[in-house]
Amino acid sequence: MFKPDEDALRYSTLPLERLFVSDYLPAAKGDYVKVYLYALLLSQTPGSDSSPAALAQELSLAESEVEAALRYWERRRLLVRLSDEPREYCVRSAALLSFSGGHGLDADSAYVAFSEDVYALFGDRRKIRPAEIALAWEWVQDVGLPQEVVLMLLSHMIESHRIHFKFTDAQRIAMRMKEENAVTVEDAEAFFVHSRAVQDGTKNVLARLGKRRTPSLDEMNLYQKWLDEWQYTPEAILDACSETTKGEPTFAYLDGILGGIRRRGEKHGEAPRTGAQMRSHLAAEKEIGEAAAAFARSLGLRSADDMVRGEYARLCAEYEPELILLVAREVHKTGGRLDSVERWLEGLRLRGISSAEDARPVLDGIAAANAGLNRVFEALGHRRTPTKKDRELYRRWTDEWGFDEGMLILAAEQAREAEQPLPYINKILQTWHEEGVKEPGQAAKKRTRPTAGRQVSAQQYTQRDYSEEELERRAVNLLEEASKENE
Repeated sequence: MFKPDEDALRYSTLPLERLFVSDYLPAAKGDYVKVYLYALLLSQTPGSDSSPAALAQELSLAESEVEAALRYWERRRLLVRLSDEPREYCVRSAALLSFSGGHGLDADSAYVAFSEDVYALFGDRRKIRPAEIALAWEWVQDVGLPQEVVLMLLSHMIESHRIHFKFTDAQRIAMRMKEENAVTVEDAEAFFVHSRAVQDGTKNVLARLGKRRTPSLDEMNLYQKWLDEWQYTPEAILDACSETTKGEPTFAYLDGILGGIRRRGEKHGEAPRTGAQMRSHLAAEKEIGEAAAAFARSLGLRSADDMVRGEYARLCAEYEPELILLVAREVHKTGGRLDSVERWLEGLRLRGISSAEDARPVLDGIAAANAGLNRVFEALGHRRTPTKKDRELYRRWTDEWGFDEGMLILAAEQAREAEQPLPYINKILQTWHEEGVKEPGQAAKKRTRPTAGRQVSAQQYTQRDYSEEELERRAVNLLEEASKENE
């Protein structure tokens, strides 16, 4: 028994026929040629594993692609399957096939008939390459579409994409037809009627966007998603085009708009589907957007982002819009933030106030008290935001005890060195109130500087020394109180 020299086989030449290059290679896909050449190599190496799995691994191809290539070369009669288990093939000579009258191009009668039908479909309007016919034949052999359906698909592509469409685009539609089980003539007709509706709708959208050209397959796929998956009517899609004026009018931009409308609609009940629903939805969103923008301006914000819009919409579910804007302006005046608005509104509701008309006197009173307290703080040499407790003290001084601003400033000047100035001011004013002091001149006569042996009644207000730990704890308490300001 003789065995071949493995090194000699490795470095020897491969007998590739010129007829293969001239007659077979142009019509074949690149990966199919790759599979054939490797099969030719294995045919020169006895005992090699010729299974599709082994070829796929060696050639870095999907096994399904290898299977399709092997079937292709079987149809062209260059491969003859000898057995399935194990998988074995005979590689035939292209030249011998030609000499024997069994040329691969003419060997498969069904393929030849299909080719003639394709050539007749295009006529002299477009020169069809053998590789394109081979690709279309795969839709029959590998995808499982009847020849009649494939020819209907090609006719549809000529009608919808013009004569020079890409066969790879048609292949994507062929795969979708298989997925949707449109494999009979009747089902294919219904599929293409829908496809024509998609094409017409896509053209209408392009025209609405100011673009005059043939729609691309990707654009038609988006339009089909809007129709079938998102359940928009053609009228609703056209109405949504009005929103593209805010950016570049493209299908991708419109897809984002429709997706956003769908998400927001489903979040609050049901997304709009028809043209009337879409127009109503867009009008409502515009109204909310304008109101949210006014809300943002009231808070001193430049614009209403999604968070501001969402917060405004949530507040509108519980409070009247005019009241919300009124409170937002007051919050801004006091240096408050977005999250302060709800606390103010809740405070008003606890007082039984639910309208802007009823809230105005209350808010005006708060604003007046804050303004007066700010002048008191200035006399104390302090900078802080008035709190609810501060305003309660202020109203006691002005409304209950009847002191004017001049007397408050005078008391503040006397309390500048106090550790707790507001309680100290309160004690001074209480003493003046009890003694009937109402004028600055009276207060000046009553005023006595602290001495070692004598103190005026206001200075008898108990003041104590605090440790550093106690001072730090009191500072924390004051910060917590400040965080609850403007209830």
